[in-house]
Amino acid sequence: MTGGFGRSRRSQAVGMLACAVLAGGVVAQPLNPTVHWEASLLESRALGPGSTAALEVSAQIESGWHVYALTQAPGGPTALQVTVDQNPVLESAGKPSGPAPETRRDPSFDLDTAYYAHEFALQIPVVVKRAPGLGRQWISISVRFQSCSDRECRPPTTVHLRVPIDLLPSS
Repeated sequence: MTGGFGRSRRSQAVGMLACAVLAGGVVAQPLNPTVHWEASLLESRALGPGSTAALEVSAQIESGWHVYALTQAPGGPTALQVTVDQNPVLESAGKPSGPAPETRRDPSFDLDTAYYAHEFALQIPVVVKRAPGLGRQWISISVRFQSCSDRECRPPTTVHLRVPIDLLPSS
């Protein structure tokens, strides 16, 4: 009976991955059931060369878990890192920003740590490069994070998200 269960789970995983790719959301998100990530462009208009905009990366965190924030004290947990991957279309125009994280003494590290619980969103300012392609382009974003509960910590994980961006010709 184990073989059938394995095939069933494999079919479910392939189906879920296909749905994510077709929806234009997550391209490759490792199995980490503690956090679900999404990314989008906050502009509803097409962008031309030199335009500025913001990408948003949001997280839904399972109850009882938390994700460490963008800054951490040395010797602490892995800090959250959100980067726009190298591409010919746009580049980061500043550091990610978002809501103030919660802080508390973390006995695992014997330090005060900053973290997010439940849900949060970060914005990344970007600028369109001078000579990008036209039409729909896909931008990749990498998110490296560590999630923990009061009983366990998952190893640091990197997820890769994709965001569609519509580009206008230069004038």
